[in-house]
Amino acid sequence: MKRYFVWLGSGRAAKVNVGNKGALLDQAAKSNLPVPEGAVLLHEFFESLLEEQILLQENGRFHCPNPIELYESLFTAARMPRFDHPIAVRSAFSAEDREDESLAGHFDSVLNVDSSSPEALSKALCQVWNSASRHKSDFRKDVLLLTMVKAQQAGVAFSEAAYQDDLINYTDGLADKLVSGTVAGQTLLTPQLTLGESATDDLPEFGQRVQKLLRGVRRTFGVGDWDIEWADDGQICWLIQLRPITRASRRNEAFTFANLREILPDPPSPFMTSIVESGSTELFDYYRQFDPSLPTNRHMVRVFEGRPFFNITLLTDMMRKWGLPTALVTSNLGGSSDRAAGFKLGRFLWHTPILLKLGWAQITAVSSAEKATQKILAEAKQPYLSLTDLSQAFSHLFVQFVSEMLNLTQAMSGPLLILRTMNTLAEHNRRQSSIATQSLIDLAPLQTAVSKNPSWQEAIKQNQLPTDSEFQTLWATYLDKHGHRGIYESDISRPRYHEDPSPLIASLTRPPLTEPEKRPYSLKAQLTRPIWWHCGRILRARELWRYHAIQCYDLLRQQFLPLIDQAVQDGLLPNQDAFWYLTLEEVAQLDNGKTFTKTEIDSKKANYSQLQTYDFPDLIHQFDDFSTYLEGYANGSIQNLGRLSGIGLTDGEVNGRVWLLREPSTQLPDGFIPEETILVARAIDPGWISTFTNVAGVVVEIGGDLSHGSIILREIGLPAVTNVAKATQQLKTGDPITLNATNGIVIKN
Repeated sequence: MKRYFVWLGSGRAAKVNVGNKGALLDQAAKSNLPVPEGAVLLHEFFESLLEEQILLQENGRFHCPNPIELYESLFTAARMPRFDHPIAVRSAFSAEDREDESLAGHFDSVLNVDSSSPEALSKALCQVWNSASRHKSDFRKDVLLLTMVKAQQAGVAFSEAAYQDDLINYTDGLADKLVSGTVAGQTLLTPQLTLGESATDDLPEFGQRVQKLLRGVRRTFGVGDWDIEWADDGQICWLIQLRPITRASRRNEAFTFANLREILPDPPSPFMTSIVESGSTELFDYYRQFDPSLPTNRHMVRVFEGRPFFNITLLTDMMRKWGLPTALVTSNLGGSSDRAAGFKLGRFLWHTPILLKLGWAQITAVSSAEKATQKILAEAKQPYLSLTDLSQAFSHLFVQFVSEMLNLTQAMSGPLLILRTMNTLAEHNRRQSSIATQSLIDLAPLQTAVSKNPSWQEAIKQNQLPTDSEFQTLWATYLDKHGHRGIYESDISRPRYHEDPSPLIASLTRPPLTEPEKRPYSLKAQLTRPIWWHCGRILRARELWRYHAIQCYDLLRQQFLPLIDQAVQDGLLPNQDAFWYLTLEEVAQLDNGKTFTKTEIDSKKANYSQLQTYDFPDLIHQFDDFSTYLEGYANGSIQNLGRLSGIGLTDGEVNGRVWLLREPSTQLPDGFIPEETILVARAIDPGWISTFTNVAGVVVEIGGDLSHGSIILREIGLPAVTNVAKATQQLKTGDPITLNATNGIVIKN
């Protein structure tokens, strides 16, 4: 006898070639995850109905003339158990929920079907089978029959290996409107639980049950990327559907400029910003060498309004994964985090092999920096014949510089945290002397000599250097040691002291630096002296590493300047300063003969001046409305900015005209071309796919980032922003707009 159904939990679905949608749910039920009672109605049953002409096909549509025959064939001939409650009839086609394509919401589901009614059941089955025509390929047409859950809350969740939080989108009642994108729902960001960890107390009770369900999914199917539909009845959180994530979610991650603000101008030169951004992947590779399972699809550095920001969420996620306090990162970067966590013994023990390797790197951090110093000095002294080669060498130097800084900073992060907690760090710091303070100490001979010579003082008041041989000897000695340094020396576009000594000249008339008074150690300071010995040793090594790295910056800068001068002489640049307004990509174009006119450079300078009007806090989020950080915004002087904000689903920026639609269409308005058309709609679902092929970008007013329509937009990679409040009210067909999907912003031009 042919098998026409597989009961969920039997473990047989995959063996009879059921696709992912049914097979995964079957495996989940077999592993005792809470799956509603149900079955997979096999493709073979569908074929048998056609053979026996119980199911007919006319004009490409299936229909059942006698529903009672279908009903008896299923429950009598096939001996399928009857359901005591209403059911959901859902597609479980083999074309669905594959790793490369989900087809989320592409086929039909019918809810609250009375399974005791032949008419209702046959009508629902025919509707689902007919929806298969939306996909032209041949595939199995299995159907899921699931007992309906009396949901108080329901929704979807993304559990991704790259993050330490699960992203949950939910609404009251059933989730059909949520996944269709007709309501936005609400969002929870919940810590991922591992074995033995309790649910988060400050979550609503259903949220805690979702947390536990997602842990069960990871336990059963592995720590991967899972898209889960769930329904909570107030007692149990039920697993309704499970599929691989085909495109990563867009998380509203936190970024910090705190550490970079200390060493770079605000904003840095466009060239320097481009260098920092180009090293994003390599910088995080420092940590991946210890733990290859760390994510590869998240940026350690992102640029917002001309400024590079460190991804503090990524770095604290790494700490959370290893069971270490997130304060080890935030206290050393100088910023903060909105996802703070403490020490977790279980995770710490599980990751002991990784932490031992990391610990050894920290123990050997000083010797590693000493070896790296010789390497970077040798590389910086190599001759480079083109601006592109020189830029690449500088990019490599920057990555080496930051990687060693991370190593040294990490090595002292634990001891520093202890000293801060004991309130003895400042006391120990007063006795610290590194190469950084040496630049001030070494000014003392010059300052003393100037204080005794009125004619020198008079020259310095005129911002000139005395010409006496005695002064020039002292000055040359100082510059030989510290002339490679300068104001905002971490930005290679800035001149060094030996090029422009004006920042130093005024300081020559000031009294020499005096050492701080060395008071007796307090009892707590005495107890922590061994910790400070270790910490101070690394701190001095870090400052010495920075000193030598800036030497290399200067060596490369002195190679940049003549090559830039040559580009000016060749007519490729209007002046030397213009070079620092170029990105790495534009530098390569310059070497290939592209001319950057004065008009182009003036435009870049004007844009840079505009960027200077932003005043960012130390911590921002990726989807913040950055206009609120503009000067004058707080006092109301900035009005009607014409900016709409939402959730960016993909990357990319598009300039074009609005095409406002209430329902899908493939007929563009007169004069519109796809490359410059941006769809604006109140809500979308998979039925809009044909419209998507005719536009360059999409703006959606209502919808979460986990709805079926959003998933499809991510899968096809179309620049898109969802959850843009009042988009259909404020935009009309023909309006010129800029869609910045990367930052989730729509700008009315």
